Amino acid sequence: MKILSTASIALFATASASLANVGGLPTPPATPVPEISALEGTAAIAALAAIVLIAWERRRRAA
Repeated sequence: MKILSTASIALFATASASLANVGGLPTPPATPVPEISALEGTAAIAALAAIVLIAWERRRRAA
């Protein structure tokens, strides 16, 4: 079922892309997107979790 839904999404995206320039309007240029590695993503989640845990611990001790 997952393969079927992935295939249908890919088909829809391809059809949408090919029909985007039907009216002869110019398409906007593609812009590069910065990439993030798995290490950077994990580090960001760990930093966010540390901030949340520190705030929780301070609030717990203050009560």
